[in-house]
Amino acid sequence: MLLFKEKLHLTSLFSYKTIERTYGDVKVQQIFGEVFELTHSSVADLKHEFGPDGSGLTTSVKQNYEHDRAKDQTSKGYEKIVVMVGLKYKLVSAFRFADKPTAHESPYFESLLIETARRYGRVDLVCGDSAYLSRVNCDLVAGVGGVSRFYPKKGCLLRSKGSGSWRVMLEELVADPQKWFEAYHKRSNVEGCFSVFKRDNFLPLRKKLVVRKRQEAFSRACNLNIKRLCYLNYLEGINARETWHK
Repeated sequence: MLLFKEKLHLTSLFSYKTIERTYGDVKVQQIFGEVFELTHSSVADLKHEFGPDGSGLTTSVKQNYEHDRAKDQTSKGYEKIVVMVGLKYKLVSAFRFADKPTAHESPYFESLLIETARRYGRVDLVCGDSAYLSRVNCDLVAGVGGVSRFYPKKGCLLRSKGSGSWRVMLEELVADPQKWFEAYHKRSNVEGCFSVFKRDNFLPLRKKLVVRKRQEAFSRACNLNIKRLCYLNYLEGINARETWHK
């Protein structure tokens, strides 16, 4: 505030609570939504491979999601998010909050896929771990013109039960496992995205009201995308500023 006081036309300084209260303002939430949309405009024609995943954001410095999940202790103290991430540029293409920290991720897949397909025009490949393995999800990916690579569970059967895309996915695994897993392991970029997300935001979510807490988490996703675009400007020559001006 001291640095940009004149540029922002501030007549006096304000407290942190003033910023916190704005997170509950509908207009501010709409602005964040527009910012999130803009972060995809410059790469929408350049990448079409995605991966879904979920993770918990802590609300206390004493918690660690991976440690607590292994001990089945994630029922309290977390805000779980489920996202779709671009496998090439690692931008978050869609963002959802789970109903509870222990919620399964697969029910959120359809909305993430539809939102991603709308932003990017088409989806060529979707890679997900076994949490997303289902005939329904395979059909959803095929419906937007993509290929599924969901990690199979023990006891998976080739029986399609009306899902041709399910059978095709498993038959391709049997025919050429190396090629299949080469495509599947692109999803490691999703883990890398979460790693950056949490390292950049090592502090827990500090808001107490659910609406403000979730807006705080969403703002972090916006920041992540903007940071990635800054890198891409230098590494790939992708100029987001020119696209936004258009």
